[in-house]
Amino acid sequence: MKFNQVQTQKLIVNDADITSRCRCINVPGSYMIFPRSSRVEHQLPHFEGVLAQVLATPQNGAAFVQHELLVEANGRTARTRDDDYESFFYVLEGEIEMTVGGKARKLPEGGFAWLPPHEAYDFQNKGDDRSRVVWIKRRYVQVDGIAIPAAIVAHQSDVRADPTDTYMEQHLTPYEQMGFDMGINLQVFDPGVYFSFVEAHVMEHGLYMVAGRGLYWLNHDLIEVQKDDFIYMAPYCPQFYYATGWEKSAYLLYKDVNRDYELP
Repeated sequence: MKFNQVQTQKLIVNDADITSRCRCINVPGSYMIFPRSSRVEHQLPHFEGVLAQVLATPQNGAAFVQHELLVEANGRTARTRDDDYESFFYVLEGEIEMTVGGKARKLPEGGFAWLPPHEAYDFQNKGDDRSRVVWIKRRYVQVDGIAIPAAIVAHQSDVRADPTDTYMEQHLTPYEQMGFDMGINLQVFDPGVYFSFVEAHVMEHGLYMVAGRGLYWLNHDLIEVQKDDFIYMAPYCPQFYYATGWEKSAYLLYKDVNRDYELP
């Protein structure tokens, strides 16, 4: 097919507009901003009616895997799962019914579950609309003399919110207990609230914006973020957050905790 000059110019203008509006940023070894508008879906084995948006894997340097699962009406695990990994599920939108330890529980928006390795589970969306679920998994690091905790199935409203120096924080996994090596926080900011200092630490992060908007300062880059954005932060990435807009902002934050580091 031949393109005349007018058609070619039109295509170039449209392509330039598409790329100029792209908010996806990947700085290897430092951070990644991954908005929903730039994600693609694929299927995972042993799920039916479920598509995954892959947010973080070892391919981008992460020591964990994070997906957003799009669970259609009647979407489900195709069989009971018994994974080698510890897992965390958080319902962003809609509802799923999850069976853990032979007991079925409904998880509406804000519902969550932490599962130790080899905890059998399955889930299904029994509603009429698509549900959206964050799934985080990593290899559990067992320590002699410290028991692996039991599974947790709950709702964010069940968890006490504690003030930090500037914002409110809920520990969805109680990682003040040494058995937990996966720390999951829900952090909530009033408009105009910000970190009291620039953080830099060994823990890496998977951060999912669940509400509002703000400015994230990452390794000297200032970037506007909003609801449904995912951010990966590598170990020691300098980070600072400032909540903007007219409503509270909140994000779900993963970090590795409570374990020492091996020497080569």
